[in-house]
Amino acid sequence: MNNTPYIGFWKRAVAFIVDGILVSIPPAVICLPMVFWQAAKMAQAEGTDAAAVHLTAIVGIYLFWQGLGLITFWLYFALLESGKKQATFGKRMMGIKVVDYKGERIGFGRATGRTFAKMLSYALMYIGFVMAGLTNRKRALHDYIAQTYVVRADFQPGEELPDTPSHPVWLGLFCVLLGGVAVVIIMISMLRAAPAIKANVAAQRLQTFAAQPQLLQQEVEVDGITFSRTRRGVQARFEADGENFTLRLAAPGQAVCCEGFECDATGFEECN
Repeated sequence: MNNTPYIGFWKRAVAFIVDGILVSIPPAVICLPMVFWQAAKMAQAEGTDAAAVHLTAIVGIYLFWQGLGLITFWLYFALLESGKKQATFGKRMMGIKVVDYKGERIGFGRATGRTFAKMLSYALMYIGFVMAGLTNRKRALHDYIAQTYVVRADFQPGEELPDTPSHPVWLGLFCVLLGGVAVVIIMISMLRAAPAIKANVAAQRLQTFAAQPQLLQQEVEVDGITFSRTRRGVQARFEADGENFTLRLAAPGQAVCCEGFECDATGFEECN
């Protein structure tokens, strides 16, 4: 149907990119200078304790940034899509707006529900957004949840909201494809994280063995990690992600270091 009132995937995608840029600016303007300031202070700090204070501050700023970003995202979309124009600035640029099942303006509550329902579309590897190009009446997952429609800006209440062809086969293929991509990403992340995870476990046990030497009278293997005593303290050897690692600890409470292989993958510095 050539005169369909609905807006498909691509125009909505462009509008969302524009909105994403706009909504990210206020939190960045507020928080980014604070991050740079704390990073500069940390670089000038003397001693690990002073540096740790600034690192903690950076983590706190980052969490505040995320919270502020969430609030900004919510208010931007909920206020504008329930407002007089029924559209965010990105949607206005593309000549589209949001309406309810009667073709009328939605309220702030429904707009809030629609905004937070987008998080489910994110969580499903963006399949919820892809649905806007493949479902009846061009509805994304958050449109189904909030009972809304995205239509032309000149659409008037009372006009017909007709059915349109849907493409369940293509939607199923996208689900399978994106699901496969998600599995691959998770597997790669787990493989990359394996050395660091195993190294942290080894480092904790090294501290225990260094503090209680009677527990390590001879070579011991625990969870695939071999612990032993040396003239320089205690050490742990293990294999992860196809690489061999050796961690060393001179005395209880000191820093654990890495020796011999790809130590940067474990997050520990090279031993002197």
